[in-house]
Amino acid sequence: MSLSPAQSVDGTAPSETQFIRKLPENWLRTDTILAVVVAFISVLSLQALRLTDIYTASQLDLALTQAFSLVISFLLVLYRRFPITIAAIYTLLIVVLAFISLSITISSDAYSLLFVGFMTIYSVGAWVSNRRLAFWVRIVLVGLQWFGTVAVSLMVGFDDTVDPTGTMPNLSASDLTYVLGTTLVISLGYYASAWYFGGRAWNRAKERWKLETAHDKLAQANAKIADAAVQAERLHIARELHDVVAHHVTVMGVHASAARRLVEAQRDPAAVVEQLAQIEASSAQAVHELQTMVYTLRDQDGSAEPLPDLSQLPELVRQADSTTQTVTFAMSGEPVEVSAAVELTLYRVAQEALSNARKHAGDDVEVNVELDYEDTAITLSVTDNGTAYDPVLNGTGTGIQGMQERVKAVNGTLEYGPRTPYGWKVIVRVPCVRSTERVS
Repeated sequence: MSLSPAQSVDGTAPSETQFIRKLPENWLRTDTILAVVVAFISVLSLQALRLTDIYTASQLDLALTQAFSLVISFLLVLYRRFPITIAAIYTLLIVVLAFISLSITISSDAYSLLFVGFMTIYSVGAWVSNRRLAFWVRIVLVGLQWFGTVAVSLMVGFDDTVDPTGTMPNLSASDLTYVLGTTLVISLGYYASAWYFGGRAWNRAKERWKLETAHDKLAQANAKIADAAVQAERLHIARELHDVVAHHVTVMGVHASAARRLVEAQRDPAAVVEQLAQIEASSAQAVHELQTMVYTLRDQDGSAEPLPDLSQLPELVRQADSTTQTVTFAMSGEPVEVSAAVELTLYRVAQEALSNARKHAGDDVEVNVELDYEDTAITLSVTDNGTAYDPVLNGTGTGIQGMQERVKAVNGTLEYGPRTPYGWKVIVRVPCVRSTERVS
């Protein structure tokens, strides 16, 4: 017999809003192993009974007793799949056993009988999804089992022999009270524990289901948020492309058309050259504006704050100087206005270089940051007189790699390595690219 884990023991379909406990994977194999183990213990127990005086005095029919114990034990194979049915069959068997054992020398192994009885009451509480049904089924079954136990106790009384006709012995009021009280106390602890642990297993499974349901809903919500973020980012990129690139492409188209007409009309070559120069200037501006947009998308991290530029470099040095190192800043040459991509690159390189110096150069060292505006390039150098280090051995190397990628993107060069006789240097040289617009 097999059952999909998605199917409940009641045969009802799972619901997203109502908890229906599902059977675990490999439940049949697990329960079969349990039944075999209990049956094996039952066999050993009855075989051991043969070596005692109890067996001789009871004159039990060992074959019938063993067969009955095996039937009881193998009810465990389906105790989780059909909890109500198995519990009802068990109750019927032990009630019948209680009465026929008065006239027939048949019994059952006490250990397997008690264990299987516990598991049947437990399974109804742990696996039946209809909680009202589970409650009343347990009430009825426990009542029947207790009634059978009390009936046998009353019939047996306190005599060593039993009337095969099942005639009720004469018991005094005190004897009757003792039989009922003792049976009630013992049964109460037995059935109450089965009831409690079954309900606890159900409640714990329900709590796990609630957590899993909440996790699934959260995952779905996160997926929707991620999709919405992707769509929003696509719109953002589309707007940036339109605002940054479309204007320059349109201008280049106009000048290209004018240059073509001048060539066709064989007009003044100087006018053609002027149109081509306009196209060249617009294309260069478009490239740098596009680089600015790319860095904006990569560096904002969802923040609306403007990107850092070279005007914030002195503040960056001042913050670094407040540590255990002495950091100085010097600027030479006449500043020129360049694209935001170039300014951002130089700022990020200085930031990373100062961070590396703090990590690896040591304390009480001097770090010099110099920014030199030349005619055709801007040079940024960050040097220290501390301990030389290997970026791979002393760190992950991702900082150097990030600097290389940034500098390469603006057509610059990066030089880094140990200084002579000691220390470390990071030198960036970026061509001067004048910008008619600043994008922050």
